[in-house]
Amino acid sequence: MYDKKLILYYSESGNTKKLAEMIQAAVGGELRDIKDPKPDFSAYDLIFIGTPNHAATMAKPVKEFIDGADWTGCTVAPFCTHGMGGLQNVGDDITAACKGAKKVFPALPVKGVDVDAAGDKLKDWLASLGL
Repeated sequence: MYDKKLILYYSESGNTKKLAEMIQAAVGGELRDIKDPKPDFSAYDLIFIGTPNHAATMAKPVKEFIDGADWTGCTVAPFCTHGMGGLQNVGDDITAACKGAKKVFPALPVKGVDVDAAGDKLKDWLASLGL
């Protein structure tokens, strides 16, 4: 169903990058920092977007990245790392920002200090995406 996967992430402390690497290890696909040149999204069946929770929403560089891209027809799976705040508005804000996306799945939130132990939570989330 999703043969070509792209895992995009923005990470400051390393937690979001680590979670992105765990996703790649579980499902394969191309791993890219959002600071890298923008890929052609039409080449992918599923695009993961990872961000830390900043003030109850996605980090500013992620917002700028999303706003500068064409999401028409894309299927998006957001994920975030956080401190004590949880998911808050991250998933809803990414859904709203990915204008034209065919589908945006519910976001996966993982507390930063729990990333290393998030295997089962990640597995369940990936299963909910049909992976």
